[in-house]
Amino acid sequence: MAINQSQIDGLLNKVSIVDVIGKYIDIQKKGRNYLSVCPFHDDSDPSMHISPDKRIFKCFVCGTGGNVITFVQEFNNVTFFKAVSLIAKEYKIKIDGLKEFDDKPKFTSEEAKLFNINKEAVNFFTGMMISNYAKRARSYLNTRKIVKNELSKFDIGYCPSEVSLYDYLIKMGYDKKIIAASGLIYSKGVSNKCFFEKRIIFPICDEENNVIGFSGRAFLEGDEPKYKNSIENLIFKKSQLAYNFYNAKKDIRIKNEVLILEGFMDVISLQRININNAIAIMGTSFTDFHVKLLSKVTKNFKLFLDGDKAGVNAALKTAMFLMDKKINVTIIYNQTNKDPDELVVAGEKNLITQMIENALHPIDFAIEFFKKDLNLNDSLNIQEFVNKIVDLINHEQSQIMRDISINKLSQITNIDRETIMTMVKNKGISLNQPVEAHQPMDDFVEQMYIPNDADYVDDGFHMDGYYEPVENHVSTPENKPTVNNDLKTQNIFNAINKSKFSKNLSEASIILELLKSDEYLELIENNINKFFNKNIRIIAKFIIEKYKQNSYSGNDFELIASELAKIDKKLYELIFQLNNILFLAKAENKAAERIEDMFRTIEIYSLWTEVEEYQLKMKETIDHQLKMTYLIRIEELMKSIKKLEDKWRN
Repeated sequence: MAINQSQIDGLLNKVSIVDVIGKYIDIQKKGRNYLSVCPFHDDSDPSMHISPDKRIFKCFVCGTGGNVITFVQEFNNVTFFKAVSLIAKEYKIKIDGLKEFDDKPKFTSEEAKLFNINKEAVNFFTGMMISNYAKRARSYLNTRKIVKNELSKFDIGYCPSEVSLYDYLIKMGYDKKIIAASGLIYSKGVSNKCFFEKRIIFPICDEENNVIGFSGRAFLEGDEPKYKNSIENLIFKKSQLAYNFYNAKKDIRIKNEVLILEGFMDVISLQRININNAIAIMGTSFTDFHVKLLSKVTKNFKLFLDGDKAGVNAALKTAMFLMDKKINVTIIYNQTNKDPDELVVAGEKNLITQMIENALHPIDFAIEFFKKDLNLNDSLNIQEFVNKIVDLINHEQSQIMRDISINKLSQITNIDRETIMTMVKNKGISLNQPVEAHQPMDDFVEQMYIPNDADYVDDGFHMDGYYEPVENHVSTPENKPTVNNDLKTQNIFNAINKSKFSKNLSEASIILELLKSDEYLELIENNINKFFNKNIRIIAKFIIEKYKQNSYSGNDFELIASELAKIDKKLYELIFQLNNILFLAKAENKAAERIEDMFRTIEIYSLWTEVEEYQLKMKETIDHQLKMTYLIRIEELMKSIKKLEDKWRN
């Protein structure tokens, strides 16, 4: 059975947007509405407004807004139907036809069995932790300042030698094959022993809170090794460990940074002093897996590893890896020779907070750390120092940071700048002839309009309800991202984001106007190649063809949606998403000129993306002439943007 818009509307009516958003971020009541720090940009003051009456949210700074589906989709970085599915499952709302659009099973049946047996093992271990068998384990944890609520929050457990995990799992219905595959049990003579016997056990979970394995901590004198981790199997990969990510991702997103620690005890201790955006890599090397996982929520990584020499070397190795990936990485300078857990136990909360706030760029960190042992009377020592710093400079992507670091290194060592430059690899940027482009752009902030009367009409179109006029978001002289005298990367990023919001509304408005009638069919057909999204272009062509074949007479969203479902499920989902985009907008006064304005808005966004592309090319080339060619092209694009903008003034 196909999904229909009335089901989506029903979900929006049944679900409280305040309740849903409140599960993801902290919100504060203010009058009839709610405020929160926006999770979609680097926000410090609450700039996101939530209206329970109108069932919408809107950030006044970055412009992100919509309904509860939009929020879940944006926050989790998932598709439209996946967001609908997440909400429907959470609130037990049935939506016919949604199941066929659900993701294919992420795990095989064997992997699912391993998750299940690990979860059962957690139940066993946590049960044993509160038994008399665990008195010494609890006493040890007490010396580490781990309290009862932390045992519960992190499912910390214990496995005594007196009670058989193997027998328990058999009793719970698990067969010997899956028990063996789990790595929880090993054979000793005729006995089946728990791999983590007489150890304090910490479950390790994936990003969806599935238990993938365990780490057992020795606490009795003479027990070695100190830590034992699960043996690798289908679900436990030592290169893919990110302890506490599931718990931390909400705070990582809100603070827009992640603290990367060595061990899980560090993570547990930091949350005790209300630092909740930390994960632990548990002694493994940082990999592409970690970059991909953490980059879903932030591009700002802070390394808080041990302060000894091994910890510093590990931090610098990780930093260079991340610099190559164009991640914003800093290193927390820990001069105490204590790990984060020891600092918390010692009551150094203020020091820890200060250290985190004062995290250094990897090059600055290396200079400060290795400068302590620098002997300017020892030539070999100077050379070793320079080599270490230059190695880091060679991984730096920023022209400015490279230049600053070279100057700093020259001043510290009294080595000529040109000599150091010969050691620095070329990163595709001219150190001697930077070319700067200065062209226009004004910031603008789109305002949210909430009408007084909630005259929502459930007609399957989000075109005639209580929404904000589309015209408020179409680029016009009053509200557009315009050009000024500054072509900075951040400004371009801001302009593109805001232009993208207007472009999305314009594309959705044009398609849904075409769905309602063929009044502007010829105008839309003549401009069809201006659609930025090729799939939207396909949908427009499909609807136009239906009109020409006299098989569609307008104002029937469900008919077109069902026909698109037969062609491609992605197109089917897209047309629902276009409808949802207009939850904040209502179409009014659709004169031909307004349709033209919308296509113009799409063109402007396309031009901005070209500006960004050429600016990146400028940074990547060392050819001065080529830089000038790109700059000229950027200037031409800026003129084209201004020309389109000026059409509203004439």
